[in-house]
Amino acid sequence: MNSQHIPLLVDVESLHRKAAVRSIDLPTVIWDDVCPSTNDELAALVQGQSTLTDFPTDRTRRIAASDGIDLAEVPAQFSVYGTDHQNAGHGRLGRTWTVPPRRSLTFSILLEPGAVFDSWGWIPLIAGEAVRSAIAEAGVPAVLKWPNDVLTEDGKKLCGILARVEPAPSGPRIVLGMGINTRLQPDDLPRESASSIAIETDTDGSEVAHEDLLISILSTLIPAYRELVEYDDDDFSRSAAGAKVRANMVTLGTRVRVERPDGSNLYGRATGLDSSGDLIIDNDISVSAGDVHHLRPAAESADEAEPAVSNEPAVTNTEVEGHR
Repeated sequence: MNSQHIPLLVDVESLHRKAAVRSIDLPTVIWDDVCPSTNDELAALVQGQSTLTDFPTDRTRRIAASDGIDLAEVPAQFSVYGTDHQNAGHGRLGRTWTVPPRRSLTFSILLEPGAVFDSWGWIPLIAGEAVRSAIAEAGVPAVLKWPNDVLTEDGKKLCGILARVEPAPSGPRIVLGMGINTRLQPDDLPRESASSIAIETDTDGSEVAHEDLLISILSTLIPAYRELVEYDDDDFSRSAAGAKVRANMVTLGTRVRVERPDGSNLYGRATGLDSSGDLIIDNDISVSAGDVHHLRPAAESADEAEPAVSNEPAVTNTEVEGHR
């Protein structure tokens, strides 16, 4: 689908203006009608493998930039890259992930936390809370699942989050990507454990305004991220943003099975988040990486209990070891 005659789902100039009204500086906003992966495209810009002056011929692109921005330079912090159709996104264990055109809000944002930043685990958590809040504003009550999923209250996936670290001389940069099921209809779903805003609100999806949803996410995410960076060595779990994450995380208080990267399983009750954003099991063990399966209450005492929610995220943090 070429959007030369179809408006893009996000008007970059309008988004730029709305962000400025909310005192959010988005140095550059890039939006394509189609691209393989917003994370890959933004990472290529960060690494200097491409520039925004290399205008593609295989897609329709719109760019809005603040005064003084040189499109030949590496994008600055809080630059946003989005698309109406991501056709080769990254899923769990290297799988590709895609949805039909113009049915999801898919974008990446660039973060520059600094060379001494070590609170990686909180980034997908605060991003999840920003998405959860925006989805709730759109009329769908939602919850968080550690470390990087947003679910309906009955456990169906609405969004997954992918964070990847890109090295740079001035310190690591983080490309943070999100894929939110917005206008998907039942026949579009990749599995029964997924849902969308349109399905949950019983609409055809045309009422889901991607631009409004995105500005809502950014209005929560960027202040929370600034708070995270300013906390430095302090315990961010005690911050206002950290408290919101805990309050809306359904994983906490739930008996879980953690499938570790080495293939072993850890069973226990998720009792908290530590200063790094790691999941605490039974008030004793901190887990920084792994697939978390919520166990059905009726099967809490069984070692081989089946998960109540499948952990097959639309997007996961495999490139930073689960969520770090």
